[in-house]
Amino acid sequence: MAEYVKPKETLLGVDLEIQEGKIKDFLTGTWIRHTPEEEVRQIMLRRLILEYGYPKDCIQTEFNIQKGSKRIGPADIVVFRDSKKKIQENIWIIVETKRKDRTDGIDQLKSYLSPCKGAKFGVWFNGSDIAYLEVLDRPPYFKEVFKIPKYGETTIHLPLKKDLKPAPELKSVFETCHNYIYANEGLLKEKVFNEVLKLIFIKMVDEKSANPQCEFGITREEEEQIREGKDSPFIKRILNLFERVKTEYKDVFDPHEQINLKPITLAFVVSQLQDYSLIKTPADIKGTAFQTFVYAHQRGERGEFFTPYPIVELAVKMLDPKDYELVLDPACGSGGFLIQAMKHVWDTIDKNRPDLEEKTRLDMKVRYAHTYIRGIDINPDLAKVAKMHMVLYDDGHTGIFAENALEEFSRIEETTRGPSQITKECADIVMTNPPFGSKGKITDKRILRQFELGYKWKYDKKSGKWIKTDQLQNGQTPEILFIERCLQFLKDGGRMAIVLPDGILNNASLGYVREFIQQKARILAVVSMPVGTFMHAGVNPKTSILFLQKLNPKELKKLKSQNYPIFMAVIEKVGYDLNSKTPKILYKKDNRGNIIRDDNGEPIIDTDVPEVIEAFEEFKRKHTLGF
Repeated sequence: MAEYVKPKETLLGVDLEIQEGKIKDFLTGTWIRHTPEEEVRQIMLRRLILEYGYPKDCIQTEFNIQKGSKRIGPADIVVFRDSKKKIQENIWIIVETKRKDRTDGIDQLKSYLSPCKGAKFGVWFNGSDIAYLEVLDRPPYFKEVFKIPKYGETTIHLPLKKDLKPAPELKSVFETCHNYIYANEGLLKEKVFNEVLKLIFIKMVDEKSANPQCEFGITREEEEQIREGKDSPFIKRILNLFERVKTEYKDVFDPHEQINLKPITLAFVVSQLQDYSLIKTPADIKGTAFQTFVYAHQRGERGEFFTPYPIVELAVKMLDPKDYELVLDPACGSGGFLIQAMKHVWDTIDKNRPDLEEKTRLDMKVRYAHTYIRGIDINPDLAKVAKMHMVLYDDGHTGIFAENALEEFSRIEETTRGPSQITKECADIVMTNPPFGSKGKITDKRILRQFELGYKWKYDKKSGKWIKTDQLQNGQTPEILFIERCLQFLKDGGRMAIVLPDGILNNASLGYVREFIQQKARILAVVSMPVGTFMHAGVNPKTSILFLQKLNPKELKKLKSQNYPIFMAVIEKVGYDLNSKTPKILYKKDNRGNIIRDDNGEPIIDTDVPEVIEAFEEFKRKHTLGF
């Protein structure tokens, strides 16, 4: 199963500017001390300014609150009613932020709000969980609400679609929604994840409808109705939207599927998403948040693990898919390889065709995504996740299917029947990170019979070669069968990249696998990964990426007679800390320890991947590989 998590500058998934020990203050533009607490505060500042529309000159950090003659501490963020008077009597909102995983601070927030007679709202935020308070002039004096008003508003209305804004970041928003559901519904983690997916689909469908008024949203009046247990038009709106989702995305949702959330939980999640435009939000922000969200909540337990972004990038750029080539991942997980391949082609279209209008290029991109992207995953929930991932990029979801890619081709063809059908020898490019066999072998004889590698092989000392016997294996690891299945999916001349444990390439007992590979394909390249590449996924196999080109026997015989070259590379640095289960990004530094930046001012990730890609490009030119 191929997943990937693109490294970000913070674990919260927000594009914050960070240097050694310093973080750039979004409010003032100055460099200040970098701490976990400050990261959370910077996320909240971005939300207040970009999402809620509060002007920077109405906001102040570290504002001292007085209670009588006593100073009771600096509030992390205060928002004033206007910029004319930055005094305690003019405070409108107080925000208390804590580092991730801290749960204290609500009482502290209330103590700050109490002496501020004009303050109307409070926010508590720790980067993933959030709470909003409205200040009352009578007991109990504080009431929990779902949201604070935008700048210039005093209550919450259903937004107009033209007023929706791109999200400055989504990772913490997704996590907030997930945590709220998990805490209030008693659902298993996987079930929580599925409910969040449904609501993201509902949000997308609403944004794409012709109605200028948002239906995905909740007003302050509807919130009160929900809290009091009364009927509310809000529930009917959301349920009607989900019926439209099931109609428009029949390949994703069963017609009998329901939203399994209490009204109060549904209302909270909708309130957190209602003011964003997922359509207008840049694809990379949506994609990064979604990938991080998937990684945190859908890690496999069957030998599956995530492919780091630099490794995905390496495979895609070395295989260099064209806009007329069909790309398939038969163990696609959340669709990481497919998304990156699609983006690679889209970037090529933009680069090569600046003469075309943007709308024409967009049409070309849509055509490519629908026509040339295919994915299979044995896990129906992950196939659904991959479809959602593609929907966030606006395309390609109809090419994703839930099926066992090792099944008989007749079954695969039946499952994928239609315009996006997957058949034998359908793909120009295959990229995959298959499940490894550490947790079990394939023992189904019906499946094993399809594969030469499903049979036992014996070594013939006279010829020095491995020979296939007529006796089936008792069981075979899935990654070995995936090698053969990927070659079966490829057209003649097609190219593939597959992540494999190094034992397949080195162990004497697996010589027959290497023999088989050489009988079927040209070995283009072997790129070795360092130990720890997959440490963040909870496993730590030593792996390599094997790059192959499928050739017919005549071409292979001619090529072998010429003793063809193979590109070999060893990656020592993948761009993050290999000794940590939490992937911490690493940047290149100069002799003084300062982070090195590119021409656009972006920090350069400390990885060998770009050098390997460049070296392979030179190898291709030198040996005229022709792709």
